[in-house]
Amino acid sequence: PAELLIMFGTETQKNYYLPRLADGREIPCFALTEPGAGSDASSITSSGDLFRGDDGKLFIRLSWNKRWITLASISTIIGLAFQLRDPQRLLGKNKDLGITCALVPTKSKGVISDRRHDPLGVPFYNSPTQGHDVVISVDQIIGGIENVGRGWNMLMQALSVGRGISLPAQSTGLTLALA
Repeated sequence: PAELLIMFGTETQKNYYLPRLADGREIPCFALTEPGAGSDASSITSSGDLFRGDDGKLFIRLSWNKRWITLASISTIIGLAFQLRDPQRLLGKNKDLGITCALVPTKSKGVISDRRHDPLGVPFYNSPTQGHDVVISVDQIIGGIENVGRGWNMLMQALSVGRGISLPAQSTGLTLALA
């Protein structure tokens, strides 16, 4: 999420999250992979529906099922890729708005991320995470409401750097553990 924030975040998001990520107050993960969609973001089924709250503000109700998410079980903030829908056309656009990325605090009601995948005793945190009727403000969309439906482009620009760090680190860790 830090790279997505640096590249696409609002100034408010950057000012709040980047210092917290840098000093360890927040531990991030990015949730893309699903049981039916590996790194192919175009196949994700995680979804969010826009709705207007009683206070008149816009919110998103999210549901997801992700797996093999690096650091999910110890994270405090999830960068989540999902298909955003606007069934009431609150934004005046299509009902299907496309892949969107948002920040979801793991303490939010409906978030489950307290388990861990542990294949072959690999000493690295890869975990599933699920969300059931998790409600967030549209302000949690990375880059704000202007980035609705821009998730695919955002992911393609940012994913390679994270994968270029975490995958070799996992392999090195396993090699050292088995040595």
